[in-house]
Amino acid sequence: MMSSALAIAFAIAPNLRAATPANQAPADGVTVRTAANLEVIKEASAQRDARMEWWREAKFGMFIHWGLYAIPARGEWVMNKEKIPIAEYSKLATQFNPVKFNAEEWVRFAKDAGMRYIVITAKHHDGFAMYASKVSPYNIVDATPF
Repeated sequence: MMSSALAIAFAIAPNLRAATPANQAPADGVTVRTAANLEVIKEASAQRDARMEWWREAKFGMFIHWGLYAIPARGEWVMNKEKIPIAEYSKLATQFNPVKFNAEEWVRFAKDAGMRYIVITAKHHDGFAMYASKVSPYNIVDATPF
């Protein structure tokens, strides 16, 4: 059975399944799947260890979950937990207009707190992208007043 997040992604971007490459790692490495373009990057274990070493040393960073689910303000799984139909949930995009968003302020706050990195949900399980996308108009550029 397909998860509701995948069902939403396929409903919004039906060609996603065809574009998704096989997720098989080489024997001596791991496979990293990038969300933005579904590209698979194969890296050796040593490459992964070097990349992860920086993250382990950084220790302190900020993970920002931000998207349409901020409007009802009941968590990023609100559509799934409350069984909100896709057609109804997608209307939230017309209300999403973060005019007070200030990336420099967010970065300054993180740096002042001693954080070394920021990770933001550019596309969450609801299928809404926080960037322009050729895959679907369900994104901050095409579907919102922002």
